[in-house]
Amino acid sequence: ILDTHTVTDQQIESINTEQFGYLHTSPEYAMKRLLAQYQRDIFQLCKVFRAEEQGPVHHCEFTMLEWYRVSWSYQQLMQEVEALIKQVMAPIELKNSISLTYEKIFADFAAIDVVTADQAEYFRICTDHEINLNSSLSIKQYQELVLDQVILPKLQNNRIYFIHEYPRQHAALAKINSQGYAERFECYLNGMELANGFQELTDANEQQDRFEEDNRIRLLADQKAIEIDAKFIAALKAGLPESAGVALGVDRLLMLKLDASHINDVLVFPNV
Repeated sequence: ILDTHTVTDQQIESINTEQFGYLHTSPEYAMKRLLAQYQRDIFQLCKVFRAEEQGPVHHCEFTMLEWYRVSWSYQQLMQEVEALIKQVMAPIELKNSISLTYEKIFADFAAIDVVTADQAEYFRICTDHEINLNSSLSIKQYQELVLDQVILPKLQNNRIYFIHEYPRQHAALAKINSQGYAERFECYLNGMELANGFQELTDANEQQDRFEEDNRIRLLADQKAIEIDAKFIAALKAGLPESAGVALGVDRLLMLKLDASHINDVLVFPNV
């Protein structure tokens, strides 16, 4: 769980041990290095760590289940994620899942056209919903805020929702399809995000470009730039197989199973 490098994502802050390196925010980079070497399905159940994450559904240390399926599509992986959640939640019976594109869920639950909406329109939506803003936001940040504060509270009906086909700026480590959408999905149950999955990007040069863009965004936001993990890029160059991968928050799933209102209720030793 220690590594010399960490993620460049602006929304994630890593815990640096100073002397020994970073506590991993997910096992993704290391697992993909193994995936490139062995070219077979892989999973891991482990503790992961993120700085400044405290709240009802956030903790600086939490449990993640992450797995990769070689030669699978992300749509196939969505089906497996649904089956796993339903099995864990039994005997609680869940309604049939609903799969919506990113554009459609914004249109249906927030009356926003994510293709044409500008910052002024997002600001108006936030004002209408009494969301306080301390500063101006990028389109991507506005979308994340509206999803969290406006859309997700409307998904409280004991049904699994999959959001897929994300805008390009939300691609992270996912492939972009021929229509220009990220082959990515997120899974929600009763308004809580449980899983985040990708059709995995295999192009090392494109991934390098994305990491560099992350760092440009971090610097513009007065955040520290993160050294890009050369070992991870080398693994992509060596040849990552066509695969789909997903990370699932185990503690959050237990919260839903036990009807807990705070993540501390499902942690043995909550560090608060």
